[in-house]
Amino acid sequence: MKKLIMLLLWGSFAGYTQEVSLSGKVVDGSHQAVPFADVLLLQANDSVSYKTEQTNESGEFRFGGLVKGDYLLKMKAIGFEEYYKKITIQKDTILGVLSLKEISNNLEGITVTSTRPIVKRLTDRLEFSVENSSLSSNNAWEILSKTPGVMTSSGGGISIRGSQSILVTINDKKVYLSGEELKQFLEGTSGEEVKSIEVITNPPAKYEAQGSAVLNIKLKKNLSLGYKGSVNTAYVQSKYPKGIASVNQFYKGEKLSLAGRYGLGSGVYVNEGTDVVHYLKEDGSIDSRWESIMIRKSKSLEQHSYRLQASYEIDSLNTISAGGTGLVTPRQQGDFTVPTFIYGSNGALDSLYITRNNRKNPLRNNAYNMSFDHLFNAKEKVSVTADYTQYWRQERQDIVSAFSLPEESPYRTTRFISDNAQDIQLFSAQTDYSNEKNGTLEAGLKFGNVKAQSNLDYKDEINGDFVNNPNRTSLFLYDESIFAGYTSYSKEFGKWSLKAGLRGEYTSLEGNSVTTSEINEQHYFKLFPTFYGLYKPSEGHEIGISYGKRITRPQYSRLNPFRSYYNSYSYFVGDPKLLPTISHNVNLLYTLKNKYNFDLFYRLEKNPSMEISYQDYETNMLVYHFTNIKEDFAFGLEFNTNLTLYDFWESGIQAGLSYVEDSFQGRDGSFYKNGKPTYNASISNRFVLNKKKDLTGELNFQYNSSSVQGTFVISQTSNLSASIRKKIWKGNGEVYAIFSDIYRGEQEKVVTNYADQYNYFKSYGDTQSFRLGFRYNFGNQNLVNKKKEGQTEEQQRL
Repeated sequence: MKKLIMLLLWGSFAGYTQEVSLSGKVVDGSHQAVPFADVLLLQANDSVSYKTEQTNESGEFRFGGLVKGDYLLKMKAIGFEEYYKKITIQKDTILGVLSLKEISNNLEGITVTSTRPIVKRLTDRLEFSVENSSLSSNNAWEILSKTPGVMTSSGGGISIRGSQSILVTINDKKVYLSGEELKQFLEGTSGEEVKSIEVITNPPAKYEAQGSAVLNIKLKKNLSLGYKGSVNTAYVQSKYPKGIASVNQFYKGEKLSLAGRYGLGSGVYVNEGTDVVHYLKEDGSIDSRWESIMIRKSKSLEQHSYRLQASYEIDSLNTISAGGTGLVTPRQQGDFTVPTFIYGSNGALDSLYITRNNRKNPLRNNAYNMSFDHLFNAKEKVSVTADYTQYWRQERQDIVSAFSLPEESPYRTTRFISDNAQDIQLFSAQTDYSNEKNGTLEAGLKFGNVKAQSNLDYKDEINGDFVNNPNRTSLFLYDESIFAGYTSYSKEFGKWSLKAGLRGEYTSLEGNSVTTSEINEQHYFKLFPTFYGLYKPSEGHEIGISYGKRITRPQYSRLNPFRSYYNSYSYFVGDPKLLPTISHNVNLLYTLKNKYNFDLFYRLEKNPSMEISYQDYETNMLVYHFTNIKEDFAFGLEFNTNLTLYDFWESGIQAGLSYVEDSFQGRDGSFYKNGKPTYNASISNRFVLNKKKDLTGELNFQYNSSSVQGTFVISQTSNLSASIRKKIWKGNGEVYAIFSDIYRGEQEKVVTNYADQYNYFKSYGDTQSFRLGFRYNFGNQNLVNKKKEGQTEEQQRL
């Protein structure tokens, strides 16, 4: 390793002594900027790719760290002819303005702009570009499920390489939504808004150290002057019907830019499952078996989601922005009836009890942000941002359990009411500085604070009256502050792209169980180094290596030590002494011909926190406990590609093979290991079904083998889905139909089996569905940028 580092440093020094730069600006025939065009610098003699870049939103590009010599400049952009220019570089060179020629490609009034999604390997991430691609008709959640390296589940779960500790950001801003909440929000976000999705398995120092990986959803910016928008509506039929409608609007003026989306959803959701617990004798035979049949029917009558963003360009160097995102579900309620059958050692029914759970769980999640950007020049800027989030959720349960013998009337009835309200407020402020004059230098400071309150009010029914139960009533307060600073530097040296960073975070937290006067304080400082190297030995070959250290702090609600009961014999409990999880990630990367990506990875997590289940033999309780286990490690190989097989057929393929092992301490005090090889595969096929290219279809398949998580062994799952889409009204409208989970392959079984612990549950999340939708674009969808170039000296410098 030391020899490799010395070799890299020597090569860096040698390249630095003779490096020069090349820059320019790309416009169209109307002298308007062409953003996101691919710019390639080829070796003149054999046309081998030397470096690649992409123009920014102003159409500008820059190559740094070049060796003097002769080159061929090649430029490509959607809707334009390819551009070639021979150049000789002996010093820093500014080419000025380069003009691309547009391609006219209209078929009977329908403009064809759809291209295949592009997977691009960058130094520190994988970028899945879907702008104007065949995936734009999907919603953001569907696009996420087809992103290389990302696995999604019907309940809103997201995992990368088997880890569910994922930080989700939109335009680099953290989203304080998780699980089903995030899924609802993204399902209401049109794919037309999505520019790309970045999969960052080793996030650089700029990102907060929380989470094992980052998914950054980049939304489009309206680059053209004027107004446009769209409306979307869909009817979904699973076991019960659902409805979704949303409106998107964009406006860009000379100074002011506005973007907004509002979505409304309503429907009935069903989860079906079976819980089975075996209580064992000392010889391992079954003493009794408890089996619960669950059909959980929930009504969500109002799901309001929104995203608002406004920016004002004070002048060519200063911009201020403000916005907000939110999800509000004021009318969520469910009424569950769950029979539990208790069988003896001979298999005969001994007794049973029936639990009825009537619950209401409204939610409000609102996040607001402000930012100020100042450009010192085209390559140096500073940004100041502030974010505030208010999360409130209530879960009110009225639970009645009736106990009886077989074929007899109930001999005992119990009833209790629990009201659990969570109020979480988050604030953060951050300053970021970047300088691209000689390589890219980034540095920043951040402060974040969390104040959370969880109030559980528990009352038992006694003689017809509800009486407070002090042993199950609790008030939990949580206060956390994080001070962070980071710096990183990246530079290109010939065929090498290197980046290194260091982030430091000081955490101070206090968890106060007011009811029991138990206070848990933690204060710690951690350093998080990152390193990336990308080497391009020749055209069509890229080799990379990266390392990153990360932290996963427990969710605030998981620190509450009090019990939240599902019924008389089942509850969830947190742990106020949860430790943060420290993870180490190492990746070896190889890309062939800019389309075939191979990733060899290793991950080690110390003290990972997760939910485990166990049965208490003394009380016959089934306990779901969120706690730390000893460690988790995984290693494996992943592959992905996007191919155009024929003019009418595109295919996105990904596959992975890995081994995952978790070590944990059992109820008996002994340590156990739970590990097994896992593999997954998915293929997303997109077809053009007619000559006009206004009728398209998709056929997608995903498979996940059996896997492990803590004490759990999770069964295999699969999903087959199909869709068809038709453009109407000269391309401004679209109707579509989607068939999801055609054969109910997303049913799963989760087993705990060690020592005297044996329990499992089967679940199905009502994923089989049919969706019929319509989208219409209004306003001027072919806006041109009428803003004049070069109005000021500052603009010319940009």
